[in-house]
Amino acid sequence: MAAINCIIIEDELPASVLLELHIAKFDFLDLKGKFTSVSSAQNILKSHKIDLIFLDINLPGKSGIEFAKSLLAETAVIFTTAYTEYAAEGFEIDAVDYILKPISLERFTKAINKYSKVRELNDMILYSKKQEKENPFIFVKCERKMVKLFLEEINYFEAQGNYLLIFTTEECYKTYQSITEMEDKLPEGLFCRIHRSFLVAINKITSYSTGSINIQNKQLPIGRFYHSSVSHILNSMSSAFRQY
Repeated sequence: MAAINCIIIEDELPASVLLELHIAKFDFLDLKGKFTSVSSAQNILKSHKIDLIFLDINLPGKSGIEFAKSLLAETAVIFTTAYTEYAAEGFEIDAVDYILKPISLERFTKAINKYSKVRELNDMILYSKKQEKENPFIFVKCERKMVKLFLEEINYFEAQGNYLLIFTTEECYKTYQSITEMEDKLPEGLFCRIHRSFLVAINKITSYSTGSINIQNKQLPIGRFYHSSVSHILNSMSSAFRQY
């Protein structure tokens, strides 16, 4: 597991020392500092990326709960307190856990395991979003299952009756939805409707004429109602190429 930068904000020395001892038992927890108030921790929060804060609630000056509300989403909080009445409010602000003093190693370990699972889930979500941005995809229902199709692999869509054929670089998929529904789902600028039955990937067009376009060895007709919009897109592509 990657190192987790953490700090302790606790004004009671015995509790602070105990937390430090527990943290030392986990190799992946990197304690960056111990503080007795929110104000004294501000500098390290500005100079370091802190992943996790062990935060007391009853603190001099700003309370732990008030401080937690001001933190960025990527900084997680495990509340430590001697009072059970703050539990509900603590969880309302998405704290990872709420542990009561004196904190046993067993209870501390449980909180860390919980944080690790939350962190892993967040990392997976961030990775998925990054992948989607770098290599966008759609899920399409084909034969009772959802199939993931990367947009860069799709050549064109063809409507046939009440179903839609999706032609990719490798194979053809069949789904029961209209071509208009599919067009609405796709990001703008990547696909072009050339006919009431055909929606094509612009970057897969290999050649074209006034009445048709070619994608690899497949010739597709341009519908008369789509001539104007298709011509505009193809002329724009040509102009951009000439400028380059």
